[in-house]
Amino acid sequence: MKKIFIYIAFVALLCGCSDFLDREPLSQGTEVIFYKTASQFSQAANSLYNLEGWKNYNGSYELRIDQGTDIAGLSNNGGESAPETDFHWDKPYSYIRNCNILLQKAAEYTGNQTDIANSVGTAYFFRGYQHFYLLQRFGGVPILDHVPDVNDPVIKGPRNSRYEVINFIINDLRAAIPLLPQEKNIAANDKGKISQEAAKAFLARVLLFEATWEKYVPSISYDLDGDGTTVGAGLIKPSGYPTVTDMLTEAKKWAAEVITEAETGTFELWNKCDTLSYYYLFNIDDKNGNVSNFMNAGKSTNKEFILSVKYDPDLNSPSVSITTDIARGALGFSALFGESFLCRNGLPIYISRDGVSREKNPQFLGFEHFCDEFRNRDYRFIGCTLPPDRPRWVGAAAAENQNPRTSESIGKAYPDPVYPKVPYNPNDPAFNSLNTIYTPTLLSVNFTHSGYMCRKFLPEGTRMLNKDTPDWPVIRLAEVHLIYAEATVELGNGQISNQDLDFSVNKNRARARIAPLSNELISGLYDANYFDHVTGRTIIKKMNMLDEIRRERACELFGEGFRENDLKRWGIAHVNLRGQKLGRFVYGTEYMTATANDATYHGQPTYQPDRFQSKNGIIEEAGPDYGRTITTLASDLLYSQRNYLAPVPLTQIRLNKSLTQNPGW
Repeated sequence: MKKIFIYIAFVALLCGCSDFLDREPLSQGTEVIFYKTASQFSQAANSLYNLEGWKNYNGSYELRIDQGTDIAGLSNNGGESAPETDFHWDKPYSYIRNCNILLQKAAEYTGNQTDIANSVGTAYFFRGYQHFYLLQRFGGVPILDHVPDVNDPVIKGPRNSRYEVINFIINDLRAAIPLLPQEKNIAANDKGKISQEAAKAFLARVLLFEATWEKYVPSISYDLDGDGTTVGAGLIKPSGYPTVTDMLTEAKKWAAEVITEAETGTFELWNKCDTLSYYYLFNIDDKNGNVSNFMNAGKSTNKEFILSVKYDPDLNSPSVSITTDIARGALGFSALFGESFLCRNGLPIYISRDGVSREKNPQFLGFEHFCDEFRNRDYRFIGCTLPPDRPRWVGAAAAENQNPRTSESIGKAYPDPVYPKVPYNPNDPAFNSLNTIYTPTLLSVNFTHSGYMCRKFLPEGTRMLNKDTPDWPVIRLAEVHLIYAEATVELGNGQISNQDLDFSVNKNRARARIAPLSNELISGLYDANYFDHVTGRTIIKKMNMLDEIRRERACELFGEGFRENDLKRWGIAHVNLRGQKLGRFVYGTEYMTATANDATYHGQPTYQPDRFQSKNGIIEEAGPDYGRTITTLASDLLYSQRNYLAPVPLTQIRLNKSLTQNPGW
């Protein structure tokens, strides 16, 4: 059976080489293809699958997706200068050019247009996809809707406004949908190709992004559009440009169609590993000795990824050690984000019934003991980190063929824990075990205790270095649920029915084993653990549906590259990414009473402020934040309104004098 493998590089699909592919490699570009037959159009369309996954468009390994945000390892940001070059600008345009070649040749094709419809739909999809990639980063950019020559006005022309670009993207994706096949009609040997549902889901993403941008970003008191002549891309809106309501309505419509199709069995949330399904979803691997998960459920069981970048250890390895880098802290998440995960009853860890007094959620065990906060919580929390009393099967091999920790017993979620002996014995075999449970400590110079180790994307069972090959989700069903819910609550001015919640986000919550969200659940309640980024302190805030849908989006999509764009389109990036940030609790916890059991500090207190001090101090004032570390100083966070758009690379401006720079750069 042939199987499609979407590449990050220029070659997108490995389908078993035909004579034509042997003669004309797709890696040489689509212009070498003659476009005489439908088969040749299909081969050209295959080369358009340029998507970022474990590597970005520049070929660099990116595990720090969502880093620099309020939910993942925020340290320094902002204050940069405009760069000379930026692959985020160059690469998409090279990919757009190939889409236009195919579309131009399709217009000239004298054969039956139905025979090349899928290829044309693919070109429309990726032309829209790449323009959206540019828009999210730069705002308005030059629209490239044809194959230019060196004398073409577009080469030296100005930027189109963001509104012209969005209109163009929407129209391209609308054009793509009827030309593409439904997922259920894609042959087994063509799985991985763009489906109607993928195009609908992506169009819903685009519409939600722009509708909320246009609703909220004007409130940040900063002109990001500019006049289009001296600065920015301008304010030109095409005739018939959709309103915010129009875009939200259409986003809801497309999302609903995808969800409805999913309910027929075409797609489904992956739920093969009980309460750990969310964790294992992002680590499914099943070839060359890689143990996928404790239920041995392989990639063929995953119907949640509507569009993904597919990897294979033999045919298309990302050539990166995901296991090693995640385990070494390449991606972590903040204490504030960790505390935002709900309890199993669907409510925050602290609540208030009158807006004044603060009480512990009956299911929340508190922070006093190391493991308490992990009990009775959203299983996405457990899927993103690991309680300190659980060993992991996963463990990166230091060299090729060295034995890592792998699941030797299918059906067993965790290996048996090992504990060092008391009193201390330097020859204790526990110190050489990969399954030893060590007491958490704060015994490092200038510790910040800022958050939690990331477990998401941390594969299990990798037997060879740089052979991690889990697929990367580009669009998955859980996101479509979130798009539907957010569009609905925005259209409802903050209101959404229980029926709509059950149709969408409550499906995600069911996998996470938390109570369904309903109007009755949050009625009259306050979130008493809400972190106010303006004051840098925990406050009590009335619970509302918009906040809860946004919480769901943060918890479900953590680390998948959405957070900064979400904060920007909600008009709060310059608030959430500035100001002093707080870490986890030290005072009133087991750190104050426990002793270390590792070989270096065995028997010593786990917190020794006379020897190892917090880098920025600990909150001493009375209140809900008493005893927390200060992880980041406000003076280190320089994110401002200008950062909503990235600067146009200076080389491009020198090459094209008509290009204007974004405001503030």
